Order: sequence, then structure tokens, then C-alpha cells
Amino acid sequence: MPAESPSDAPLIPTATGEPLRHPRWNANTLLATLAVSALLYLGQAVFVPLALAVLLAFVLDPLVAWLRRRGLPRAAAVLLVMAATVLLFAASTLFVAGQVTQLAKNLPTYQSTVQSKLRSLRHQLTEGSRFDATSRMLNVVGGELDAARRDLAGKPPPTAPLQVVTTPAPRTTVQALGDIVEPLLGPLGTAGAVLLFLVLVLIDRHDMRDRLLRLTGADLHLSTDALDDAGQRMSRYLTMQLLVNLSYGVPLGAGLWLIGVPGAPLWGLLGALLRFVPYIGPVVAAVFPLTLAFAVDPGWQMVLWTLALVISLELIVNNLIEPWLYGASTGLSALAIVVSAMCWTLLWGPIGLILATPLTVCLAVLGRHVASLSWLDVLLGSGPVFDQPTRLYQRLLAGDVEEAIELCETLARTDGVLACYSTAAVPALALAARTHTGAEHRHRVSSGMTSLLRTLHHDLPVPDAPARAPGDAGGDRPPRVLSVGARSEIDALAAEMLVHALALDGVPCRLAPATAVSADNIQTLDLRGVDVLSLSVFSSTPEAQVRFIARRLKRRVPGLRIVAGLWNSPSVLLGPDAAAQLGVDAVASTLAELVQRVQTTPPGATRTANPATPPTPAPPATPDEERRLEALRQSGAGALALRAALDRAALRAADVFDAPMAMVTLVDAHEAVWQGAAGLDVHAPDALRRHPRDSVLCNLVVTAKAPLYISDADRDPRVAGHAVFGTLGLRCYAGAPLLSGDGHAIGALCVIDTVPRTFDTAEQALLQNMANALMVQIGSAAASEQQHSAQDDRTATTSQLAEGGSALLGGAPTS
Repeated sequence: MPAESPSDAPLIPTATGEPLRHPRWNANTLLATLAVSALLYLGQAVFVPLALAVLLAFVLDPLVAWLRRRGLPRAAAVLLVMAATVLLFAASTLFVAGQVTQLAKNLPTYQSTVQSKLRSLRHQLTEGSRFDATSRMLNVVGGELDAARRDLAGKPPPTAPLQVVTTPAPRTTVQALGDIVEPLLGPLGTAGAVLLFLVLVLIDRHDMRDRLLRLTGADLHLSTDALDDAGQRMSRYLTMQLLVNLSYGVPLGAGLWLIGVPGAPLWGLLGALLRFVPYIGPVVAAVFPLTLAFAVDPGWQMVLWTLALVISLELIVNNLIEPWLYGASTGLSALAIVVSAMCWTLLWGPIGLILATPLTVCLAVLGRHVASLSWLDVLLGSGPVFDQPTRLYQRLLAGDVEEAIELCETLARTDGVLACYSTAAVPALALAARTHTGAEHRHRVSSGMTSLLRTLHHDLPVPDAPARAPGDAGGDRPPRVLSVGARSEIDALAAEMLVHALALDGVPCRLAPATAVSADNIQTLDLRGVDVLSLSVFSSTPEAQVRFIARRLKRRVPGLRIVAGLWNSPSVLLGPDAAAQLGVDAVASTLAELVQRVQTTPPGATRTANPATPPTPAPPATPDEERRLEALRQSGAGALALRAALDRAALRAADVFDAPMAMVTLVDAHEAVWQGAAGLDVHAPDALRRHPRDSVLCNLVVTAKAPLYISDADRDPRVAGHAVFGTLGLRCYAGAPLLSGDGHAIGALCVIDTVPRTFDTAEQALLQNMANALMVQIGSAAASEQQHSAQDDRTATTSQLAEGGSALLGGAPTS
């Protein structure tokens, strides 16, 4: 049977419907990896200094850029930074040499202490030991057995071998000097090469970057993003590493000084420097002060205090400071860091151990941005390789129900039960419905999901609803819902999730089994008191089944609203005319949307809707709201003189995000003003720029002081049915708050599109950065306006004084 080619390898399904292909492992990839490894090993005399120079360039280039902003030419800035670096290195070397010389002078005084302590220790270990007699007996018995064996073999007793001693010829002065200088030639040569490479990298940074971009390929955008990502991760890693090392070295030096260990500043500096060497460095840094404490103190108190200090600092730094400072600074998994340290140490020795993490960061970035090297990101990256539904589905397939429950519980406690069901549980079931597996796997998924739901029901129970009066049937009551699965067991599981989500939202809902809408039982389905029937369907071709159920139930109860949750249907069944084609009142593609559709009253109904997330009304005049309004007034953003500049800012945002509309919205106590707008007529009357506060989505951004991203308004329960979106045919919204210096949101910078789209993490960060930059621009314009106003006031006052003085002197006023 022929081997399966990589392109024919089975694909990994995901909840998004886009399968993940296996990495393309083949002989060429293996040969290329071996060739590169051999090149790095054989050329380490060149590559090691170059790698060290690039690493130092990441540290020193910000200083060069700072000097460049002060007006220095780049060459002069580089030379100044290099001179300061060399002077700092020389001063550190002199400091270390002075400390070492001082310790060397005191070593003879510590010799007697060490000898007496070792003698006492040996005496305590050997005196009166119960093993001494046994050891002597075994030695005697062993000697007798050897003698008896020689006698039986007739061999003479062994004679002691002659010792031959060779006396080396005396070495000349030149040879002795060579013995001293020769070990220094290698490090000095490497240091010189590093300095040379460092100067060239700092001076020709932009040219080298251009050449590297040219070599990496024709996709300039992709290559630029990769280099920027690598540079940012390297800078974050080195900065965090420096902070971690200082948080270890400074307390170590201070603690050793308080304990009384000689050379405490030296050991603190050495501890901070050696922590750049992973794993081995902290151990070596702890050996020196422990050894000196052992040699100085005749007792054991100094050693124990030093040991306690080292252990305490290691625990604090490793378990508190490093996780807090590092976070996701490198984007590497812990296993990848350890394995990469071993591999780079094997290639380049101790220098490779120092460079292991930065070089592995670069490899992970290449894997993230280069499609052919995506396997590097899978192997080295710290991010999850599956989305949440796929991870949950895999845990259920493997029978790991406990971990599946842990995943859903974590998501439910952080984002809510509805988000857990809508973004993870239902998509995982949809993935199971799309994947044709055996009976054993289907059983694992269904039984595991059943256990998961039972656990969530137990851990997140529905609170007791307040009792209603017997005659309370007011128009604001929530709808009474019947949730039912269309056919299979997983349909029933999704229907049960809806019951739990609605019950937590205070909506009465009961569950019917999937067999209740079968051809045999649909006529006897109990629909008394039901306003809305929710139908959960995982079939990819649900048209005939949904039409049959809807037709039979509508015939029985003409006023019944039916909302169908189509979890696996093609996009054509989710369009605006899909509900009419299927004979239902509404369709939904996510559980969150289904909750919104169930609770929303259709046009023409008399019952008041209870939307899942209604538009936020204007908040009352709380002290925080008063301070926010005061910040809005002090910002000066509402001045008419700024409107042209804010129109340009909105136009820039629309161009950057390739959107037809963008607004700079200022939210007052009752109104929202589009102070800057793109996509509107710039000469439009002011009335078109003003809207009630609760009618714009920017009010949600201001109220929450947080960004708001809506990929598809028709499918998002927060804004589905929003008046502005429905009237203008808008589908996508992204808004970032305009925050004042004291943290009050005075408005929002928003981008609006007429088609659904998703804003990734980088685009969200970019929009917030543009909003922050816009606030800086508004503040500068307001300050400039105040300065001009003050200058005008001074000019007017001077003119009035001059006119008054002329009048007193009887002269004519000056013009």
C-alpha cells in the first residue's frame, strides 16, 4: 500500500469549519534542518559573535534612537553609546578585580577556619562510628581471602611496582607568558568581533533591515510583520530579564551585607549577571557566597542564613516575580525553552545557553508568519493550537471528561454560562455532528457532554425566581419557552443548554425530549401556556425536517412563535429570507443569538420585549458621571474649531481599516455628537451630527469605558434589532474609548462597515492606539487654543491700557 503523502494526510477539523493541515514533514525538511545545524556548528566562530552583537543591539538601539531624537548624527550617537558601554564594562571589570583582590588578601585568614571546621566535621563523622569496626573487619577478611587465593594458586605475593618520575624541563619566560596569554586569546578575539559587529549593526541597522526584508521574500507586509514581532518580543524579553536579574541581585547583595559575608556587592553583581545564563547561572551564583560564608564563620550560623537567603530569593523570583514580569513576553512554551537550551548548548556551548531563548523566539516568530515553517510555531509556541470548541471536542473524544468540565467551568465563571454554551459547548457538538466517527466515539461525546451539563447545573444553579401574583400577566412578563431538540441526542443536549441559559436570565423555560416532535408524537406535544418554541437542529440539511415540525405546530397553535437554532446549516439558511422559507419566525446560528431571538418580540406583537442586552440609557447624574462631563468640558473636544481636524482623524481611521464610515463621537449628558465623521457630507447640517445618547452604540463604549467590537450586527444579541443599524443597513462596529488623563471616557473613535468582518487582536490594539493618539492631539489643540486666547486677552488688555494712558495725557488713542 503506498505511503500517504502529506497533501493527502487527514485534516484536523475545527469548529470554524476550516480544517488544520498537518505540518509538511518530508525528507527535504529533515535534510535542511540537519544542514543548517551543521552550518551553525562549524561556523560558530562567526555566528556566535554575530548573534551576541545582534542581541546587544536590541538593548543599545533605543539609546541610539534617543540620542538621534536629540539631534546627534547616527554615527556620533553610535560611537557615544559604544564608548559608554565600554566604559561601563571597564568600570565593572575594575570593580570586580578590586573585590577579588581584597578577598584574595584575606584568604589565608580563612584557611585555618576552614581546616578546623573540616577537621571537626570529619571527627564527628568518624569518631565512635558503628561502622568503623565493621569496615576494619571487612578489610581484614578481604586481605585473608586474597592471601588464601594466592596460596592455592601457587602465586608469589605481589611486589610493589617501581615508580618512575619524569622531571619536566624548566620553561622559559616566553613560554610561561604564552601559557598565560593563550587562554585569553579566544575570549578577547570573540569580544573584539562582537564589538565590531555591534558597531556595524547599530550604524547600518536600516540598511541591514532592508536587505533582510529583500532576502526573506516578495511579501513585504508579511516580512515586515515578522521582523517587528521578533523585535518586540526580543525587547520585551531582554527588558524583563534585566528587571528579574536586578530583583534578584540587589536583594542578594543587601542581604549578604547584613549577614556579614565579605564582598557582598560583588556577589550581588555576580548573581544578577549569572542569571542571564539559564538554569546553571543561579546555581553558580549561589556557590560563591555559600563557600565564603563557610570559610569565614567558625560556626554554622552564617552559612545557614546565607542558604536561607538564597532559597528565599529563588522562590520569590521564580514563583512571583518571573511570572508577573514575563507573562507572555517570549511566547514560548516551558518545554520548548528547556529543549532549546539543550540544543543550543550542544551547538555553541555556554554561549549557546545564553542565546538559547532569544534565538528560539526568532524561530517561533518565523513559524508564526511563514506558512512553510508553521510547524515551528506549533512546536515552540505557548499559545493553544486548537480553539476552545476543538479542545473541548478532543477532550470528550479522549474520554477526559474531568478536563472537559474544567475547561467549561473556567469559561463559565469568567465569561458567563451563556458564553460558555455559545462559544464552546454548542460548537463542539456541531463539530461532532460534522465528523463521522464510530459508535464508541459518539457515545463518549454524548455521555461526556451529559456529565458536563450536570456539573454546570450543580455548580451554577438557577436562583429561585420571585413568586408572581396569581393574576400577574402583565405586558412586561418574559415569554414562556419550550425548548426541544429536533431529532438526535445532541439536539436535545443543545436544547438543555438553552433551558439553563434562559433560566439564569429569569425566563421560564421547560425542556421536551427530542422524540416529542417526531411524526408519532408531535400531535400530542404539550403546548399549553407556551409563547415560544425553540428548536435545536444539528443536521446540515434541516429544511424538510424544520418545515414539517413548523407546519404541524403552527396548525395546532396559530399564534405560536418558532425559533430555530441551526447549528450546522449552510450560510444560505441564515439569510434574511431563511425564516420564511423554513416556515419559522426566526433562525439563529449561535446559542447567544437564539437567546436574543427567543426573548425579542416580533414587530406587531403586543407583548413588550425583554431583550438580552437593551441599549444602555443615559445614566443618572452620579458623581462619576459629573466628573466625566467635567472632563469632557475641560478637554475642549467639542469646540467647532476642532471639527475639521477630527473629520480628518475619522477619515484616517476609515482609510486605515478600509471601512466606509468612521466617527469621532463625543457623549454628553443626553446627546451624542459626531464631532468628527467620515462617510458623511462634511457640509451636512449640525442636526445630522447629533443623536439621542441611548440611540448610538458609542454610548455603550463610554458607559463601560471599554472597547466594543461587533462582527455582525444581525447575529450579535447585544445590538440585533438596533434602530440605527437596521435603518442604515450597517453590519459591523468597532469602537475604542477616548479616555481623559484621569480615566474618564468622554467619547469613542468608531469604525463602521456595511458587511460583517472580524477585528483581530492587532487591529483592536491599533484602533485603541489611534484613539489614545487622538486624545493627545485634542489636548495639544486645547492647550494651544488656551494659549492663543490668553495672548489675545493680554493684547486686548495692553491696548486698553494704552488707550487709557493716551486719554489721560490728552492725546489721541493709538490704533
